[in-house]
Amino acid sequence: MPATENIFLPLSFNQIFELVNQLPKNQKQQLAKLLIKDNKVAALDVTEVQKKFVRNSIKKYKHQPELLIDEADAWKMINAK
Repeated sequence: MPATENIFLPLSFNQIFELVNQLPKNQKQQLAKLLIKDNKVAALDVTEVQKKFVRNSIKKYKHQPELLIDEADAWKMINAK
């Protein structure tokens, strides 16, 4: 088996997308599973600063529940911008 070496290929997102589209269905599924698995691992890496922010937000809204808005209104506000 030949020795493997790192090769730098400067590819754009669109080029990678086109290459992936050429893969057989089973290989696309394998790639999707790997990407999802990698994403789940990354999602678990929550910093202490983020945790503290969420904890403080929960405390704030438990003491002032009138500040909460429902999801539909939140999406309206987000999409209005």
